[in-house]
Amino acid sequence: MTEVYSIEPLVIKIPYEIEYRHSYGETSPFFLNIAQGKLTATRCDHCKMTYLPPRGDCPICLRETRWIEIPDVGRVHSFSTMFFAGEKFLKDIPFSLAYIEFDGVDTVFLTRLKTNDPKKLKIGMKVKMHMSRDVEWKASDVWAEPI
Repeated sequence: MTEVYSIEPLVIKIPYEIEYRHSYGETSPFFLNIAQGKLTATRCDHCKMTYLPPRGDCPICLRETRWIEIPDVGRVHSFSTMFFAGEKFLKDIPFSLAYIEFDGVDTVFLTRLKTNDPKKLKIGMKVKMHMSRDVEWKASDVWAEPI
């Protein structure tokens, strides 16, 4: 049933639902490994580059990469505290997003940085990656917390 909230301007509420199907393609192992509590990246044996987020093919030489497990401890490269979010994260406001560096990985990984006190966050601080036990097969299934 459509609800009318106002006339000038006309504002209505209409129930809306959509089914969305998404394929992770060559990066599917990343999400499958998260479900097993493993953090994985991809490595190009030709260029000696390691990527997280993972890439199916090396952007430098275009060769196929291989999957490797990486340590679940990293460092904050940069971060930003969010005071507005989409519906899924409204209950978490304020929350922080951070780029995390890992030893042996040539890129940084963007993820949520969960903490009770965002004022204590610092660039370079050590963090541990955590994976959801009840996976939703989304990027939100993995996050960082200060050590």
